[in-house]
Amino acid sequence: MANLKPVKVGLIGCGMIALRAYMPTILKQYNMIDVVKCADTVEERARLFEQKFGAKACTNEDIYNDPEIEVVLNLTYPTSHYEVTKAALEAGKSVHSEKMMAVTWEEGLELVRLAEKAEKNGQWYTVAPDTFLGGAWQTIRQLIDSGFIGTPIASYCLVTRGNMILGGERGQSTRREYPKQEGDNSDMFARMMSMLPGYNPRTPDGSGLPFDMGGYYLHNLINLFGNIERVSGFIKTNLRYHESKDPLNTLYNSDLANSEPDTLVGSLEFSNGVYGSIIFASGIRDSDQMFVVYGSEATLICPDPNFFGGNVYIQTNVGSPPAYTPGGLVPLPNYRIPPTHGYLEEARGVGLMDLAFAIRNGRKPRCHYSMGFQAFETVHGIIQGCRDGRYHTMVSRVERPKAVRPGIYNGFAQQSVFDD
Repeated sequence: MANLKPVKVGLIGCGMIALRAYMPTILKQYNMIDVVKCADTVEERARLFEQKFGAKACTNEDIYNDPEIEVVLNLTYPTSHYEVTKAALEAGKSVHSEKMMAVTWEEGLELVRLAEKAEKNGQWYTVAPDTFLGGAWQTIRQLIDSGFIGTPIASYCLVTRGNMILGGERGQSTRREYPKQEGDNSDMFARMMSMLPGYNPRTPDGSGLPFDMGGYYLHNLINLFGNIERVSGFIKTNLRYHESKDPLNTLYNSDLANSEPDTLVGSLEFSNGVYGSIIFASGIRDSDQMFVVYGSEATLICPDPNFFGGNVYIQTNVGSPPAYTPGGLVPLPNYRIPPTHGYLEEARGVGLMDLAFAIRNGRKPRCHYSMGFQAFETVHGIIQGCRDGRYHTMVSRVERPKAVRPGIYNGFAQQSVFDD
């Protein structure tokens, strides 16, 4: 790993996800990634990133045309994912995009066709979320693959809409320092919002709960069980209108029409015989979350897949069953499983880092677009199947991503488990 050259990256989309999640972890944990240029439709934001992180402010075209940039990091909002990813692939770049890959089914199909062609030229297209590469989820993967729960039989996932605000991470990179904030962290989010100048007008298309949070659950399910054969379910829209609470949107405090289903109940049939049940429900006052895997010998109570770490519990089928409270399943404390893998804290961008190693080592990246496309198709398939009154047979095929090598190390050394 010491002899591998860092991959130069061009960032497009200098918004909150870049400011509070990607750039802090890139600077603190991934010296295989060198973000050298940044662009945004609001020029002031790109100049702010240049000042704070050292990446040169420029236009999208400057990034596409720079021969030294190998990867475009697409952190735009959902309605721009298709446009930016398409342009980057056509410019000969590899791409790592935030979830989901596009908004419409037709856009997703076109990106898949472009990605298939791009791979013949040595380009890769990867799609977030990448939490399945985190320590908790790789520990769960190892438990299942090692037979600790016997034969996997079924899984149950639930998420209801709630609001969650994450504070920024602080730390130091070997290349440059993440900017310090003045004062305490109690109003970190408000202060970070005030740092971003300008406004991006955008609609809520593609950002409803099934497409947004649904990606975390579906990527982790695919990581654990592999390809999905068929899906079916029910959909509805609980909130016909919702008030925009994003101060960076020109439609802030406006009532926006909800153009897509915000509640989805689905059934999944995996190729390995496992059945899955998913519930993504909006319009509920209090948020809730569950992710449970049932095996022939034991049950796994998993953490929130929006995060990389969290407690993992195993309950044998001969023991006392877990108790269910309004806060979720509460297993007996002595069944807690210690982690076997690193990246247990905030690690946004680990999929981008894995892509960097894939480029250098000539292997397939773990966040391969086929995984993102199958998650994308699962939601679209359930929606269309419900409208047609039938189950949906998947057209996408995906291989389980290669498991990450166990090991917990300090700092930048944790990257070594991806150097394969």
